[in-house]
Amino acid sequence: MITRILHKYFAIIIFSQLMVWLTSGFLLGQAEHSKPLTRIPSEPIDFSASQEHLLSMESVLMRSPNTLSIELINLLDNPAYKLMTQYARHTNERQYELIDAITGNKIQLTESDIRDLVSRLFDLTSPIQDLRLVHPPVEPLPKEQQPVWRVRLSDIETTDIYIRSSTGEIAGVIDSNREWINLLMLLHFMDYEKTGYFDHWWIKLFALFTMLLGITGITWLISLVKNKQMHVGWSYNKQELIVRDQQGCAQEVLVSANDSLLDSLQHNAFFIESVCGGGGTCGQCVVLLNPSARISVAERYRLSQESLASGYRLACQQGTDLKSEVQLVDCPTPNTLSFKLLSSTFITPFIKELRFKYQGTEPLAFKPGSFAQFTIEAGQSLAFPENLPRRFQRFWPRFESASFSHPSTVRHYSVANRNDRTGVLTFNIKMQPAISCEHRPGIGSFHLGNLNVGTVIEVGFPEGGFNLPDELSNREIILIGGGSGIAPLKALIDELIFGKCSTVPISLFYGAKHPIELANHCWFKAVEKEYSNFIYQPIVSNASSIWCGQTGYVQKPLDSFLSAHRSLDRCLFFLCGPPAMMNDVSNLLLRYAINENAIQIDSFSPFTIT
Repeated sequence: MITRILHKYFAIIIFSQLMVWLTSGFLLGQAEHSKPLTRIPSEPIDFSASQEHLLSMESVLMRSPNTLSIELINLLDNPAYKLMTQYARHTNERQYELIDAITGNKIQLTESDIRDLVSRLFDLTSPIQDLRLVHPPVEPLPKEQQPVWRVRLSDIETTDIYIRSSTGEIAGVIDSNREWINLLMLLHFMDYEKTGYFDHWWIKLFALFTMLLGITGITWLISLVKNKQMHVGWSYNKQELIVRDQQGCAQEVLVSANDSLLDSLQHNAFFIESVCGGGGTCGQCVVLLNPSARISVAERYRLSQESLASGYRLACQQGTDLKSEVQLVDCPTPNTLSFKLLSSTFITPFIKELRFKYQGTEPLAFKPGSFAQFTIEAGQSLAFPENLPRRFQRFWPRFESASFSHPSTVRHYSVANRNDRTGVLTFNIKMQPAISCEHRPGIGSFHLGNLNVGTVIEVGFPEGGFNLPDELSNREIILIGGGSGIAPLKALIDELIFGKCSTVPISLFYGAKHPIELANHCWFKAVEKEYSNFIYQPIVSNASSIWCGQTGYVQKPLDSFLSAHRSLDRCLFFLCGPPAMMNDVSNLLLRYAINENAIQIDSFSPFTIT
């Protein structure tokens, strides 16, 4: 989990700087570069005629014992010695002195000298407007460490000529266009401290982030490959698989090495039911394999030890890299019951609470955490939610009062209440709006969400889902949910506290994007206030001015909870939410050496959220 989070933030940093590079590089290419000033060729040094009048270098060095180097130069047609008194790697950081080669006096360049010097160095087309001595730091020349004379010309480009006061050498020529180019160079080379060099900490830090991005990416990739969530190769290899149907007839099919066995069978037109969409929670996609096939956590929950020993497995939990044939198993068709819609209420901007009443005469027996199957007939449904409360309208995209056509389909939703013998089933159904005008909204959610109160429909008998143990005396229940995945967890809490009147510790970690998207928030707060054995920890990822609780992701407070817990071996974990969240939480639990048999997972799938 931590690898994935670090990889995400490193990627954001590197992507941001990459966009700065591309933008500044493009603008540098488009920038208008002004024509430089014309330099006057310098005359060669020739002091042979007055050589006898020059001071010897030895005498000059005796007067300046700290001198590191000495050079005879032509300064305004007069001989002078340039002494280096302090060495540095870069020329602009070194310290120099000028000594008159005839008198031995130290030379200090005056304003008049600079005017004369500039006139000798450049073919000026504009007069000098201003001349002043500037001490470092010099903004246009960030790497300059010596005082310089700034000579400003009265031309259109506002050209500035910088002359070093210690040597009379040119430090730089800057105009208005050059200032803009310098800004782009600063951004392009990350020179935010204006050092004037590539060797600075921003580039080193960026190089470190890039290296860490590569390490976390490779680590994450290895983890995905190990968990068989990704196939590595030049192509998706195809392989042959022998499938034997319920009548014993064998058929050879071609499957992808990257698909699950369930997907491969369904792609090859083998009818095999899976109401949870491959999450491993319904236990219906049973197939018969070689008993040596690996056993997943979900299979240990859904299948008995005798079935596992005989080779029965869940197709959604197996890959196609099998060494033997697959035997399909007959799956019974679920019974349907008549239910009447009692109420349909928005409890968040996108989640509707639907309450159905069983119309039969016999008692309705179901376990908390179960889910039911809804069959949606082909036809038309409204493309917008009816009776949307005013307080939720701002969260919805604009829509037209229209309908959309859809084929017949099957959807499954978790029951959000305990069996209180009243025959009432409550569902938290998230209505999925269309992402654009060209797409249709969620078929199941819009069809059911727009049913009129009093409508009678056929619903599959509640089954599957979470299973509470019979003995809870020495157990602790930890529930982790996200979004509309709170429904089966709410049913478990309802059963534990109001059904079984259990006093075992119960902790709920519930994550949502915004405080207003916390379904049943008031109900959980009321239960927490009344029952001391229940702890409710809501977490929102997008902070709000009205929210005073925890922000971020569920994994962080859960990590703190686990690290402080003293008896994790007696805890039972129930997870329901988006697949990415469930994957991160599962990895976190396994990192704390939680027994796989103590974890039950109900991941979302396309069959449970639309």
